[in-house]
Amino acid sequence: MITLSVISIETEQQIKSLKPYSYMEEALCKAAASGNLGLTARILHERVDQNCKDEVGRSPLHYAALNGHFEIIRLLLSNRATVDVADANNVTPLHLAARKDHLRCAQLLCMAGADILKTCASGCTPRDLAPYDSPTCYFLERCELGDKPKPKILFQRNSKSIIRRNIGSRMSTSVSGEQKSSKSKDIKRKGK
Repeated sequence: MITLSVISIETEQQIKSLKPYSYMEEALCKAAASGNLGLTARILHERVDQNCKDEVGRSPLHYAALNGHFEIIRLLLSNRATVDVADANNVTPLHLAARKDHLRCAQLLCMAGADILKTCASGCTPRDLAPYDSPTCYFLERCELGDKPKPKILFQRNSKSIIRRNIGSRMSTSVSGEQKSSKSKDIKRKGK
């Protein structure tokens, strides 16, 4: 005799949502943790779930925030990663960025809409986990008062340094190139 048990629709949906942790999802978490931007982008290009979680419930965004990988966070968020994804202890990427005093990462997560008042299992907000009197603690305190970061300020430092390096190398190349060409013209004139 076969007995059938009745499974509710909710339970059936939960079972369907459970999927085995695959090799590619593990690779995505490791690439995000190591800060390998190229590999992370390639794995995301393979349509791996950007919100996948490992055995402790941490997503690639958690690992990028924990290790201070600003560009990885930016890439994951641009691929629609959930900014307030919580692990088994209800810890979000913002909690981890704050705990490790990664100011720019915390700014980016807040700008993307991270909940600054969300508490983890121990009842701590991200500001509670930030080192006392650190720039990150001060920033999160200002956010709690309603002063959110502006995108221009957040990306300003990085983009200016890149522009300066590129312009500087072009200028030195073009200046040296002009000098060489003007010297060769002078030599040709003297030779005639």
